[in-house]
Amino acid sequence: MMKLLAMDMDGTLLNNQRTISWDNLKALRFARSKGVTLAIASGRAFFDIKNLMREIDMETHIIGTNGATIHTIDGKLLGAASLDRPEALDIVAHLVEQKYYIGVYSEHHIYVPEDGTDWLHEELKRLHIHEDRSVGFQGATRDDFYRFFSDWHEIKARGSEIFKIIICSYDDAKLQKARSFYEAKHRYSIVTSGVGNFEIMAQNVSKGNALYQLASYLDIPLSDVMSIGDNYNDLSMFEVSGVSVAMGNADDVIKSKCDRVTLNCNEDGVAHAIYEELNRK
Repeated sequence: MMKLLAMDMDGTLLNNQRTISWDNLKALRFARSKGVTLAIASGRAFFDIKNLMREIDMETHIIGTNGATIHTIDGKLLGAASLDRPEALDIVAHLVEQKYYIGVYSEHHIYVPEDGTDWLHEELKRLHIHEDRSVGFQGATRDDFYRFFSDWHEIKARGSEIFKIIICSYDDAKLQKARSFYEAKHRYSIVTSGVGNFEIMAQNVSKGNALYQLASYLDIPLSDVMSIGDNYNDLSMFEVSGVSVAMGNADDVIKSKCDRVTLNCNEDGVAHAIYEELNRK
């Protein structure tokens, strides 16, 4: 029986308008009434997820920044794994020099380069393509969580921990060049959360490892955990969950790794999966 439900947000619990539908919300409340513990597992930062959950008056455990942070319902920090700060700053400096649009996730803010959107527009012009795919993340998160920098040394001066760096580009070759460079170092956890991006975290950081830690803390067997997601950064939690569910909008590769496939995020796929599991005899 499902005792812990872990859900991704973008493309999963959230629809394309980046809102939680009434049907999904009702399903979450139904699950909770049946004794199911709820957890969000997202690439978003803890403070961002917490804000969204507060808006719908829903308390959940929170796995943030792809597993770099784990918070309980009452806000207790179960675990945090940040990037080595000097190394992270070197990465930021290198990427900015190469005009990559990046987001640097710290404890309370997301730092983005002032000229980042200009660099993306330059790519579009150079590649002779239209802006027909989502490569950014800005706009998904509340504006006041962002901080813009003109010089990466401004981040260094802040002195806060760095949990994740997301790199975005319309240029597939340029993006792969950077990804291959950092993967070759074998020092980081690197995943993609959508077309046109990849994300760098500390080694061994993943949603799966964080979910394992959360389930252990709650004394819930992994066989009683169900996870729902739509992207490649969700694969690790699918691997540790007793039941894994891919969204209908997920790539076929992701669907092939899961036990079941539900409806897409605009058809309340999370609600459908919840009812299907709880009504299963």
